[in-house]
Order: sequence, then C-alpha cells, then structure tokens
Amino acid sequence: MKRYALLCAAMALVQFAHAQTVEPFSLPSARMAAVGGPHAASVSGVDAIFENPAGFAAETAELSVSALVANASGPVFDIAGMLVGGSDIMAALPALFDAGGRLYMQADILGPLAFGYAGKGLGFGLFNRSVVTLNAASLLSVAYSVSEEIMLAGGYAYRFTLGERQVLDAGIMPKGFIRATVGQRASITEILAMVSDPTAVLGSPFSMTSGVGFDVGVRWSYDDVIALGLVCRDAYSPAMVTSYDNYTAFAESPSTGSSAYAVVPADLAFGVAYEAPFAILNALGADLVVLVDYVDILDLFSTVPRNPILNVRVGLELTLLDILSLRAGIKDALPTAGFGIDLSAFSFSLAMYGRELGIEPGARPVFNLLVAFDFRY
Repeated sequence: MKRYALLCAAMALVQFAHAQTVEPFSLPSARMAAVGGPHAASVSGVDAIFENPAGFAAETAELSVSALVANASGPVFDIAGMLVGGSDIMAALPALFDAGGRLYMQADILGPLAFGYAGKGLGFGLFNRSVVTLNAASLLSVAYSVSEEIMLAGGYAYRFTLGERQVLDAGIMPKGFIRATVGQRASITEILAMVSDPTAVLGSPFSMTSGVGFDVGVRWSYDDVIALGLVCRDAYSPAMVTSYDNYTAFAESPSTGSSAYAVVPADLAFGVAYEAPFAILNALGADLVVLVDYVDILDLFSTVPRNPILNVRVGLELTLLDILSLRAGIKDALPTAGFGIDLSAFSFSLAMYGRELGIEPGARPVFNLLVAFDFRY
C-alpha cells in the first residue's frame, strides 16, 4: 500500500502543473449521502463505481437498471414554507440570504439513465446527471450555472487469497465523461429577469468539457468482519475544456471555441469497515456496518488546505431482514442520516446531510435533502 500511495502522490504532482481543474462526476446516492459519503473499504454493489473499484471483486453481484435521484441543497425548508404559504419565491429570494449576505442553492438530478453492474470481478456503469447551481456572494454578485453530464465507466478487480480467512482485492476502473455547462456571474436583478425568460440563459458563456481517466483501489478483508481500503479516485483524469461566447456559437460552429487543458483533482482516501459479528444481531436478521474514512489526503499538501477534521467521514448502517436500512454518519464535521426500504421492484431512500462549503468547520454549512428511487436487483 505504501508504493500505491506514492504512485498516487506522484500523479498528483503531475496534475499540479495544470492551471485549471474541473469537478469530478459524482453520484447523488441516498445511501452514500446518509452514511457520510463514499467509503474506501465499503462493499455496496453498484456504488463501488464511486467508492472503490476493488469492490467489484465482491461475491454478490448487483444490477442497476435505472434510477431517479433528486438532491436539493440550500434553505430547502424555508423555500418549502414559502411555497405552502403561497409566497412568490423569486420576490422573496433576497430574504433567503444569510447574515453574511451569501446564498447557495443547488438542484441535482441523477437519471433516468443509471445503468450499471458490479460483482464477480466486473463493474461498469452509464449515468447522466443534471445540475443547476446558484452561488451568491452578495446581491450584486451571483454565480449561476446549468450543466448536463454523462459518465461511462468500466473496470475489473482481481481477488488474491491470503489464507483461509484473508483476501486482498485490487481493482482499476477507466472512465470517460462529457459535461455541457452554461452560466456566468450576474446580479440578483439579472437572475430574476432570466427566471421570467429562461431562454436568456442560452446567451451566457457556454463550455464543453470532455475527459478520461481512471480510479485504482485495493481492499484487504479478514473473515468478512474487518476490512481496510485504499483508493485513489481520479488517479489521473485529464480533460479538455472548450469555451464559447454562448450556446448559439457552439451550435453554429463547434470548431470555433477556445480550448484549454484541465484535470480532475485526485482524491486519495483510506478507510476501515467493521461488520459487527454479534449473535443477537444475527438472531434478529440484522447487519451492522461501521465505516470510518479519511478522504482527500492530498489536500493536506495544498497551498491552502481545508481543516483536516473536514476530511474525516464516519458512517453507520443497520440493515434489518434485507428490507429496511437505517443510516447515520458524519461528513464535513456535519451530521448525516437517512433510511432505505427495499420493495423488491424498487427501493425508496431518503437522506439528509450537511455540506461545508468553507475550509473551516461551520464557516459556510449547507443543508441537503435527497430522495431516491433505485431499480437495483
């Protein structure tokens, strides 16, 4: 694992030579959101595509046919109260700004394209995601963006038997993605004008981002009770960002854009998973899994790193009779919680969690609510 970590660090140094970075493709998953995010030592079916490709070696396979996941960020309950009260959301928008004059809102939808498979050494997936973001530093400076992205990934994991009770899984997953984004910075007055005429958004700067890359990971487990995982997500994922004055310029002449190289920052993470082997749990048909991770290890060496406590993630998942899952955790020093119900034909999940936009605990927390319908078998 030491050589593996050094390899990821070397790749990160290559990435630092790039002036521009782009956001990775992330899956809005109710399960991962409720247990504090993706975990390096977790084995959770199709979620392994976003957690650790070593999880593809799991003996149990899972197939995802489709999904519909809606994730709302920001003052969700304040907006809901305004809707119930019959208030004009756009007119009341300035009242949603915090004491520092800031506002963050995001609507994130995954699906219906969410086809994937993981298990028996193989893993692949094809996903689409739509995101609308409003990030205001003040009433006069509001950054907005609307994006649509598609990711295709597929990889392989191999299991090494280290005796009767130990196994070591190693996996690699190449992937590629395309993201179309339109947006810029404007005043709140201009934002309200665009809401009344949505086609005006197409006049904003437009960009097309395409990239390829790969994740690598290893996972050691002992007697299916305790496991250690090390993963480097986006170990090296270069991208090309092509910018246009607006969407019309792209539609009329795609070759006239200005291109620049970019990279998805690598995320090196280490995690521990413990499945409690209590007899009373087995008698009740229950399974309890405890997950602890330290993510984004390479951020510790950046010029302005986040507070290290923000990179600690903790998750608990209690599954009863393979039907009801109760989940809780900590991410960004903020609580997470949720549940999932397997209804055979599909599963319904709900998650509530916090997200820290700043680099210190409590600097700029954001509330998130996620609802998911997953068709996995």
